[in-house]
Amino acid sequence: MNPGRSPQGASTDDDLSFADKIGYLFEHSRDENGIRYTGKKIAEKANRLGYSLSDAYISQLRTGKARTPSFRTVEAISRAFDVSVTYFLSNPDEDLERVKQQQNYVEMLEVTGSHLAGIDLGSLCPATIDALIDLLKLVKSQALAKQAEAPESDEQAQSADTTPAG
Repeated sequence: MNPGRSPQGASTDDDLSFADKIGYLFEHSRDENGIRYTGKKIAEKANRLGYSLSDAYISQLRTGKARTPSFRTVEAISRAFDVSVTYFLSNPDEDLERVKQQQNYVEMLEVTGSHLAGIDLGSLCPATIDALIDLLKLVKSQALAKQAEAPESDEQAQSADTTPAG
């Protein structure tokens, strides 16, 4: 099982409810003896790990009667199934890509001294962020090229100053 991926037949992670995702884990995960987990086993395992989780609440999550578990509950279920909490995110790959894009943007700011004041990067689509990063990379390469030229210009000016007039 690859818990970070969509259950068979689903078109995207966005289409899956929490109930679908937890149901997939119950359907495809096995304990150390190869036996499917029950709500009771997961609750007991989570409680041994220091969480407070009941079989009844897990049942409500599985059926969709409870739809918005706390982060602590998601963490408990994730640890009991031995999967990352990112499994329950709507689209973890997109979230990771957005973080990488924002890190790249910050790196570009350091080199170029530029910034996009007043723009909420979280509201931009990934393609727009990529275009902005590409633009900043161009500005960065031009800034580095200018920095490389500056010492050469200074050296030429100094050598012209020290050359005897003839």
